[in-house]
Amino acid sequence: MTNWLDRILYNLLPGRCVLCLSPTKRSIDICIGCELDLPFSHYACWQCGLTLPESQELCGHCLVSPPPFSHCFAAFEYRPPMDKMIAQFKNSQQLAFGRVLSKILARQYIKHHLRYPDVWVPVPLHSERLKIRGFNQALEIAQVIAAETATPVIGRACRRIKATDEQKLLSRHARKHNISGAFVCETDFQNARVGIIDDVVTTTETVAELSRVLVKQGAADVQVVCIARTPHQ
Repeated sequence: MTNWLDRILYNLLPGRCVLCLSPTKRSIDICIGCELDLPFSHYACWQCGLTLPESQELCGHCLVSPPPFSHCFAAFEYRPPMDKMIAQFKNSQQLAFGRVLSKILARQYIKHHLRYPDVWVPVPLHSERLKIRGFNQALEIAQVIAAETATPVIGRACRRIKATDEQKLLSRHARKHNISGAFVCETDFQNARVGIIDDVVTTTETVAELSRVLVKQGAADVQVVCIARTPHQ
């Protein structure tokens, strides 16, 4: 749902597009032209979110070896300018980019789903990474989606106890080893439908590991929602 106060404030003080810097005249800091140029994800595997031809519902890998989560939804494919926008958000503390992308993600998610999870859980950062970055980008995204879906977010449901290397720098095999045992959770999710929130899903190793932890804590179903999904390499 769009906040009525946001609409009034944007009418009085129109924002500027985070990409072209022109006045947006909208209740979001991106102009309609720049938004339409973004790489929206149109056809994807229902389970892992990987881009697929229009006629397919599941990719071959999920048919043979399904992940521990039931669904992955991404608003965009991770390609320009999405890579720079997300980097500005989480590495340069340009939170305006995060708010724009989170609002579009929430809008797209609501458009394609009639039923929401019972609770949102952001992928946690290790304490050392959190000190360096100053905020958890997944929590920032989750708070926007929680407000738009009227679904609570539990920001400290899980902890990251392993200071892993950056997943994007590793091979698929190395990523799986790197993330193994990285999360702990003491929250009881008995019979709850849980939605994991992250910024980018690349090989799904991180969200798969967190999903396994949530299932052990009683989650009846786990789905993943992210801003962008990396296309198949």
